[in-house]
Amino acid sequence: MTSLSPQRYGPLLLGRTGALLACAALAAGCTGAAAQVRLPAKVAATASAAAPAARPLTPRQQVASAFTGYTAAMASAFNSRSPATVRQLLRPYLAASTVSNALRAFSQAWSHGEISYGHVVQHIIGIRIAGPAAWVHDCDNTSDAGLAYASTGQIVPGTLGTAEDNLVTRLDLVRGHWVIAIQTIEDVPCAP
Repeated sequence: MTSLSPQRYGPLLLGRTGALLACAALAAGCTGAAAQVRLPAKVAATASAAAPAARPLTPRQQVASAFTGYTAAMASAFNSRSPATVRQLLRPYLAASTVSNALRAFSQAWSHGEISYGHVVQHIIGIRIAGPAAWVHDCDNTSDAGLAYASTGQIVPGTLGTAEDNLVTRLDLVRGHWVIAIQTIEDVPCAP
């Protein structure tokens, strides 16, 4: 969504009064004897300095960006409580069938009056890329996050996280973009 900024759209925001004042000032400036004014010399047109092109992300940075974007999109999608928003937010990160699975899971939680609470602290501790596949090893602190019943604020049993969630996420390179393929929790401790 864009908004009208005074800097860019100032003339549009002046309105009728501003336009009348501008015309009055121009008319007043033209009412005396012609003054001899020396104009500055014309400056040769120069190419504007183009902003330096951003360096393309390395494959490792692309994988990390896809992974962190996915986790943020999942949280926003769940909190939206809107199937259309879920599809829109998750489409860049998941296959269509996986988006449908997420929507079913979210809908079930929503129907039980469950909401998310807290904050997950992510710690990516490793990224491995092998051709069109990548694995992100992540040790998250989810001890302050989970699901609660909206009506009571009570924690939904089994949803309270831990200080060290040891996750491995596989991403696949699909048409030039990394998408989440599968995410597994390893039952061994990890250290960020």
